[in-house]
Amino acid sequence: MTIVKVSFEQLKKSKGKTSKSEVEKISESEILESALNDPDSSIPTEEELKEFKKPKERK
Repeated sequence: MTIVKVSFEQLKKSKGKTSKSEVEKISESEILESALNDPDSSIPTEEELKEFKKPKERK
């Protein structure tokens, strides 16, 4: 993998390649199944989820 440096201005102008319509087609069960089958994925336990805090709203 090649690492390419970009400026903040270049980053702001860039556009992602993710298709929103394709993402919306994926069900929650498919997402969970993929996460469970991914050896690099870490699914938080219920206890760990309780430790999460809501982010502060941005102005």
